Amino acid sequence: MSRTIAGVLAVLLVVGGVAGVALSPAAGQAATHESTVNCSFPITVTDANGANVTVSERPERVVTLAPSASQVVWELGAQDSVVGMPVNQYTSYLNGSSEKTNVVTDNGQPQIETIIGLEPDLVLAPNIISSDAVEQLRDAGVTVYRFESASSIGDVVEKTRLTGRLLGTYETATDVSARTQAAVEAYRNATTGAERPTVYYAMGGGFTAGPQTFIGDVIDAAGADNVASAANISTYDTISTEVVVEENPDWIVVSGQSPIPSDPALSNTTAIQENQTVRVDANFISQPGPRVTQPLRTLATAFHPEAAADVTADPSTVSAPVCAADAMEPTTTESASATTTDSSAETTEMTTDSTTESTTAETVTLETNQTMDQATEQTTTATGPGFGIVAALIALVGAGTVTRRQ
Repeated sequence: MSRTIAGVLAVLLVVGGVAGVALSPAAGQAATHESTVNCSFPITVTDANGANVTVSERPERVVTLAPSASQVVWELGAQDSVVGMPVNQYTSYLNGSSEKTNVVTDNGQPQIETIIGLEPDLVLAPNIISSDAVEQLRDAGVTVYRFESASSIGDVVEKTRLTGRLLGTYETATDVSARTQAAVEAYRNATTGAERPTVYYAMGGGFTAGPQTFIGDVIDAAGADNVASAANISTYDTISTEVVVEENPDWIVVSGQSPIPSDPALSNTTAIQENQTVRVDANFISQPGPRVTQPLRTLATAFHPEAAADVTADPSTVSAPVCAADAMEPTTTESASATTTDSSAETTEMTTDSTTESTTAETVTLETNQTMDQATEQTTTATGPGFGIVAALIALVGAGTVTRRQ
């Protein structure tokens, strides 16, 4: 692997840390419901492969194949049902994760025999997991749900609700997703009308995240404009130093312990001149999950300190489908969807048992998992709720290490 790619992966996997947004007194109230969805078992849903996946009864033994999927399960309070998951620096912030059985290789790919041996009732697979691996598990009689990619925070909200249905924790999922969505909407509203600074998200190795990515949506929700647009980058790709210099970003964002870009050509940009650089938690910015509110808060506070200071989220204003035992037919992920731009967050701040900073170069492998989840998901499917981040990057770099992060 070239140093450039290694650098990119390292940046993707690094970890930092942040706080959360305040919930209004109505936080404990249920969200407003507009439609119904089937939450009783058996449940049948269509996954990213177009397969109709049936979960006969509430799963007691669950395997997650990516850190982001694990994060969602923890936020739903279903961690006791997890018997296998990626056990590494990308999941070390989840209490009790070290006690689970590791089910992925150093490259983040599933260990088929280990997974089968755990006799899981359900396996939650990110799109970064190959179709071949999914089929191997299914051929062995294992029930696998393969998620689509998450290219927006709204996709995280949808994924959270869907996961809740699959695990039999839908009521909790609606509460978690409502807090997330309400927090994101609150930050968007707080920065509406304010002058939007320009931002360069430096992933390392010249790579950046475009506006049509999970990371790009976080930047947008924080009230800033992504300079990647000037280079016609929509997902993940390299951006030339010349374009960055020409766009003269007001801020440079990096994750975890990644170094601030040191290219002399950037020394005269506003971001460097004014020392306007900000770090976000690498796991939470690269793992599409409810804890996304932490990096969102960090960025919004940096870009709009006054507007973000008193942000209050009201989960009771969020609409979500409600369980209906008499639902005519189990629906696909679209039933449990919310507005694409609204999304995940507050839950993070409410339940961050551990926000351990664990990353850097090593993180590259695991966080790449999460990042690759989305990456692969974005390259193999269109868009939708999933567990990964770097599509174009995957296409450019290939599966391998990148897969670990998601």
